Amino acid sequence: MSTGSPIVIRPERAGDKPAIRRLLDAAFAGPEEGQLVERLHANADLVLSLVALDGERIVGYVAWPRLWIETPRDEYKGIALAPLAVDPAQQRRGIGSALTREGLTQLRALGESIVFVLGDTVYYRRFGFSVEAASGYLSTYAGAHFMALRLNEAAPSSGRVRYPTAFDAG
Repeated sequence: MSTGSPIVIRPERAGDKPAIRRLLDAAFAGPEEGQLVERLHANADLVLSLVALDGERIVGYVAWPRLWIETPRDEYKGIALAPLAVDPAQQRRGIGSALTREGLTQLRALGESIVFVLGDTVYYRRFGFSVEAASGYLSTYAGAHFMALRLNEAAPSSGRVRYPTAFDAG
């Protein structure tokens, strides 16, 4: 239930972890995504993580873990968008979109060059992600829902995308 307050987005804080875990468990109807985030934290794989607050209550979360793009000549930094979650009672209010836009803005400011996501192509297309942009990359997740968004020209146009080991468990 909304408090009627404007949604505020801020970086995740250490004390947020229990509320984020409850949110992820509710949004994904199970523990897998919450366990993934715990592994990402334990391995220090998160470049950025944001929460959305309605009053004092966390109603949204997005994680931006580091990934790597391996090419025959070098290895490049990349980012994954995973997971993105909104409290089921708060969905369809633009919270997920606000979290995604704010994260992309901050990642551009940090000089990140490319972001990958696995998800609904219609939803993520509004932010500039596309299957076509990801087509030159090899990944465990490659397919009809694997998308990329180039944030600048520094990213390679192809290579093997290596996700953090936290994605291997579970």
